[in-house]
Amino acid sequence: MIDDIKAAVHAAAGSKRKSAMFHLQILMHADELRGVDPVAFCEELAVPVTYATEFRKMLGLARLMKEQGIRLT
Repeated sequence: MIDDIKAAVHAAAGSKRKSAMFHLQILMHADELRGVDPVAFCEELAVPVTYATEFRKMLGLARLMKEQGIRLT
């Protein structure tokens, strides 16, 4: 999964959608990413560690979406 996320994020960089793809990937894989250290995740993806804040925000958003019955399909 991590390799797939990394590939998607870096592929999106060419179309200037790297940040958006990062957000989408975290939302799509939120259940599997719970408990993952945000900084270590960013380092593994080779994105700036400042993305760790976005990682945390997307996990929070995914939780809220789930509570509200909103699903990504």
